[in-house]
Amino acid sequence: MVAAASLPAADRAAGSAGWSYAALALLSAGAAAHLLYLISGAALDLSGDEAHYWEWSRRLDWSYYSKGPLVAWIIAAARGLFASWSQQWVGSEALAVRLPAILLSVGTGWGLFVLARAVLRTARLAFATVAVAFTVPILAVGSLVMTIDAPLACLYVWTLVAVERGLRGGAATPWIVAGVLIALGILAKYTMVLIFPTVLLASIIEPRFRAVLLRPAPYAGLLVGLAGLVPILVWNARHDWVSFRHVAGQAGLAATARIQPLGPLEFAAGQLAVIGPIWFAAMVAALVALTRSPQPRPPETHDTGALRLLLAATMVPWAVFLAFSFRTKTQPNWPLPALLPGLIVMVCGLARLWHAGAAARRWARIAVAGGVIWGAAAVALMHRSEWALPVFKWLARREPVWNLTPVAKYDPTARLRGWSDLGRAVGEVLAAQQAAGRDPFIVTDDYQTASQIAFYAPGGPTVYCLQAALGDRQSQYDLWRPNPWRDPDRFVGRPCIYVGARQPELFEPTAAGHVALPAARLVRTVEHAVEAWASRAVVQIWTIYVCESFGGLSPAASAAAPRY
Repeated sequence: MVAAASLPAADRAAGSAGWSYAALALLSAGAAAHLLYLISGAALDLSGDEAHYWEWSRRLDWSYYSKGPLVAWIIAAARGLFASWSQQWVGSEALAVRLPAILLSVGTGWGLFVLARAVLRTARLAFATVAVAFTVPILAVGSLVMTIDAPLACLYVWTLVAVERGLRGGAATPWIVAGVLIALGILAKYTMVLIFPTVLLASIIEPRFRAVLLRPAPYAGLLVGLAGLVPILVWNARHDWVSFRHVAGQAGLAATARIQPLGPLEFAAGQLAVIGPIWFAAMVAALVALTRSPQPRPPETHDTGALRLLLAATMVPWAVFLAFSFRTKTQPNWPLPALLPGLIVMVCGLARLWHAGAAARRWARIAVAGGVIWGAAAVALMHRSEWALPVFKWLARREPVWNLTPVAKYDPTARLRGWSDLGRAVGEVLAAQQAAGRDPFIVTDDYQTASQIAFYAPGGPTVYCLQAALGDRQSQYDLWRPNPWRDPDRFVGRPCIYVGARQPELFEPTAAGHVALPAARLVRTVEHAVEAWASRAVVQIWTIYVCESFGGLSPAASAAAPRY
């Protein structure tokens, strides 16, 4: 094989342009396929987080309980532009909510191509990186689901592009661009701050970066980036620093947190699930091999310093959340920033393996074929999980009889199903109550359920949440006023519709005889079932109660200290 560096410059430029067009075509085709899927009628309902961020977008602010404001701002803008079109095509604002995820995924994919081409110095391997990304489950889901990870991924990869150029050339402009991207990224998700220890580690392991960091430009970019914290700090100063308390609790930094001996194993299992076992193994192997020997071996053409930047960018998020896993349960999506540079590292490692001899090439072929097949199957399953319903039912055959939705434990998309059915049912109950001359408020025991009802019930009613009052963690609902927990005088005596489990704290009298939902009656049970291959399985069940006069929470619940 002829090394790219040995080709005439004109041929290299023509080849690079060809692969660039191919990458753009692939990303455009992927975006078109995602859009067709969303309007086909086969798309899943919004996730709980998507619905909750939609709720944020109805009450725009400088920050929110658990995250910065960027996701709410993006969804609000998309609703302003596409809400009517979305209603026309899918009967709700779901398409408007999710369209930014599709557009951001194109930006993320193109950023991967640009970054890989700069580091690996070959557009062919840069295209391979983009192609592989289509078979990574968490990236495929992120191309459709509008959560904080969609803007974070796009901003993080382009920040790495700017930082790589700043470290390579020493000019000031890339650092200012990086600062702007970091500021926006912080407004999306606090994980963006990991770019700072990443650059520091890269300067430690790559000597030529140290001279660049002695110039003022990187620190100007640092100051611009930290400006993203300003609206978050101002908002938190007005809300008892609730976001920082929440993050500390999530990270296991609270005094009550205990050591989790199996935490690292759970962390690794989560990465295996969202990246794919073969790709994850190949990524770790490449990270180890290239850390030990980062210098290119002919016919490799990669830039050693830039590769070390990506090695640092892969190691830092994994190391941080691996450390957290000893103290708290980590979510598989938390180390997402490690995956983006990790893909390029993996492609570089597989390319080295390919050129290392016949036996090594055989292993590289097995890894690529296995990773693509496994990843493509996982991505297809995420889109049409009902195709595997017989497998899910077989796996659930030994679930206890009291588990009314055994298949939901094995169907990865179960929690994205049936919410439109629930919203429609709550709307019907609400309409019946209003027709009888009552004006009930709607309340639930879970913040995601509250958000789903608000989104899918006709007219987008205001919904309240008692999750924190029942001893669970707070949410944004507890900060919006008035609410039944903190402002009982505004709700006691009013009729209400309660959606949720029959919680003893709400339905049973306290020692003093107080009942929050006295004489509440069950008016509707909503079931959502998946049907495929002449088979059927219930995956979601909700109960809807009507209470003629809300009794308010018990004094103990009203006075309870909030959990974060």
